[in-house]
Amino acid sequence: MKELKIILAVLIIFSSAYVFTSCSDDDEVIIKATLELENAEATVPYTAGSFTIGVSANNEYTVTVDETGTDWLTYEIIDSGDSLKVSYIQNDSTLVRKSRLIIINDDVMRFLYVEQEGFPSSSITTVDLNYTVTTGGGYTILSIADEDCDQIPIGSTVVFECGTAGAISFLDATYTEFAGGIPVNGMVSFVWTQEIANITAGSGITTGLLQDGFEVTGAYAMFLKTSLEYAINEMGGYTIFSVTAEECEKIPVGATLNFACPSDNGTISLLDATYTPYAGGSPVNGKFSFGWTNEIAAITAESGITTGLLSDGFDISSLFFIDMNTELEYSITEGGGYTIFSVTAGECAKIPIGATVVLECTSDAGTITFYDSSNKKYAEGSPVNGEFRFVWTKEIAAITATSGITTGILRDGFDVSGMHCHN
Repeated sequence: MKELKIILAVLIIFSSAYVFTSCSDDDEVIIKATLELENAEATVPYTAGSFTIGVSANNEYTVTVDETGTDWLTYEIIDSGDSLKVSYIQNDSTLVRKSRLIIINDDVMRFLYVEQEGFPSSSITTVDLNYTVTTGGGYTILSIADEDCDQIPIGSTVVFECGTAGAISFLDATYTEFAGGIPVNGMVSFVWTQEIANITAGSGITTGLLQDGFEVTGAYAMFLKTSLEYAINEMGGYTIFSVTAEECEKIPVGATLNFACPSDNGTISLLDATYTPYAGGSPVNGKFSFGWTNEIAAITAESGITTGLLSDGFDISSLFFIDMNTELEYSITEGGGYTIFSVTAGECAKIPIGATVVLECTSDAGTITFYDSSNKKYAEGSPVNGEFRFVWTKEIAAITATSGITTGILRDGFDVSGMHCHN
């Protein structure tokens, strides 16, 4: 019996040792990495800015920006690692862009996806123009320095805010008027063309003649600017400029395509599939531009600009288009046996001098004739390819300044489905 007790005691000791050993093994805790983000996705506006998200991690973590975002995304770990600040620059493209940040804590990986909106096509940029007004020799003269004029992209709308009296006339070096008008709805506005840019290159606006009490209270330029991608390659001894069909498709008919050039050297000639030129020229004051027409849109629809021949050092620093396209309201009524098309003075005031007015038509049938208050014609014609177009001149702006378009006679099935103007 005594021997049995001894054996039991030994077994108990060994059992206790096993138990203690097992408990000791359980106390060896392996700490796993943890990593959680407050949000896994963020959508940000096209403008430059930043946002902050909370981060929960039990150790220091690392952050890497995916290669698709290294040129527009940056980050900063703040609040002792409890937050991640992400910054982004402005998106000058109308296309949405996407990227991600890769966050790692040991063997745990998380992604933060960032999507930035494209530059809105409806966002108008306004640039104030500094001007001076001086009086001497019986004349009151407005002038704008060259550096201010140089800010104005070709195709922009230039606006002079004023009262209701008088007129303004812009004169070149030979005292020939290149722009001007009378106040319409408290302003005079006109299209900034390649010709005007050429006249003002190097000297600015030197002679804006203010007459009969015309008083300027403000001046600015308005434009919608969209950048485009392009390529320049050497082929067969030629330097060739090209733009894909996808990029060309972004350009609305009526927009102005602008080439910014580092010098005034050389020429560019855009050739179609038969090597016939459809646009071209040389830069003046670092600028070259042309209007994007229906014909050019058709030429580039399938393959884009394939052959832009650059000669004699023509160089390009950027490519963009200016789109100033305004929808206009109108009315059509029946009276006295006539079908009358009319537009209010308020709508007419939206049309800058030099703009092209477009009546969209359901067919090429019929004619339209515009009459002033003395029944004198000032514009008329028929649709071509479903459109009737005419240029909004200084004279037409004056005719419509008070009462708008009151008498546009539609004949022989001329049918209007829409109206707009573009620079």
